[in-house]
Amino acid sequence: MSESSEVKTFQPLGQFTLPPTPADETIRRFAGDLWRTLRRETEDPFISDDSLRVATKRKLNRIVPPPACGPLLAEMHATFDQWSRDPEPIHWMQLVVLPPCDHNHIVSTWAKQAGHTIVEAPERAVILNGSEDISLPEIEGDGVVVIPRLEDWFIRHRNGLRLLRRLLDRLAMLERHCVIGCNSWAWGYLEKIVGADLVLPVGVTLQAFDADRLFAWFTELVESGVAEGKIFRLTTTGEDIFARHSDGESANSEFLTTLAARSLGVPWVAWHLWRSSLRVAPKDNQKIAKQFPDEEALWVAQLDDFHLPKNHVSNALLALHALLLHNSLTADELSIVLPSVDESNLLVALVAAEFVERDGDAFYCSPTAYPTIRQALADAGFPLDRL
Repeated sequence: MSESSEVKTFQPLGQFTLPPTPADETIRRFAGDLWRTLRRETEDPFISDDSLRVATKRKLNRIVPPPACGPLLAEMHATFDQWSRDPEPIHWMQLVVLPPCDHNHIVSTWAKQAGHTIVEAPERAVILNGSEDISLPEIEGDGVVVIPRLEDWFIRHRNGLRLLRRLLDRLAMLERHCVIGCNSWAWGYLEKIVGADLVLPVGVTLQAFDADRLFAWFTELVESGVAEGKIFRLTTTGEDIFARHSDGESANSEFLTTLAARSLGVPWVAWHLWRSSLRVAPKDNQKIAKQFPDEEALWVAQLDDFHLPKNHVSNALLALHALLLHNSLTADELSIVLPSVDESNLLVALVAAEFVERDGDAFYCSPTAYPTIRQALADAGFPLDRL
């Protein structure tokens, strides 16, 4: 078994190492539009992006369906299964801190697989009530109890932290195996505002997905699913990004190296970026038919850049920061968290710019835009998360 296919365990917070950034990607970040213009003028791509069309969502769901994040589920089992069977563990509680935009619900999915008890947060309206009469769910008993998203237990408002403080007090006295999940932005906030780190142990987090880890994961998805037999080729060179050397190891495609760096090592961000880059070629393209006859290929275009709406950038960053802290917010909840921000047109603009996605009444940051959002917040001096 190669190193990339071994089941890893989660690591303590503070040890997350970003994948290395290729030289071209570094120049692109600093030179921006000028770099893209120069590349267009000097490169002779195998197939022009203009001649391709974006694959429909239905087609993408059929060929590369939403990921189960199997590697992370296996790593959570490897990290916690032995601890969960220990009748007298050194620590009764475990804190799992994950990057934002996890729409696969890693912690709760793992808990369901393992048959653990899941405790969900109450509705936000209940949290905003702030009443001391609100009863906490029963968490005493046997077996492992899991709180998947600690960020769902508060809202940044004068009444929005009371229930969370009571929950932390209860957890401090608990003698039962308990796993608490929290996104990295919310955890940084809760450490400072309510001293959550004084109650909960040092957290653990995933190991970054570099090019080799992405290669192992993506090839498993491609070879085991309905995409088996399809080739994923770069529009720039025609290279198969999942080609292997004669020894069976990754060819270490430049695309995967860039993808790992652009996604900040976050697997679901990398997956969404990869999926959004897939294109379909017209069937009558003679160049493709001549060089790759009888082949069904999907074409991998250069990764898109995201640009914040030029107007109201400050308000946009405030809204995006709030969405990262809370995982998702409705328009009404955003107006409570940020009463000075006119949320209606702003959210529409952020959705149109593909920084924000909508699910019913809830708005959340797009995984594909997350690296750009994080960099924009850093440039504006916002406190950042830590993995």
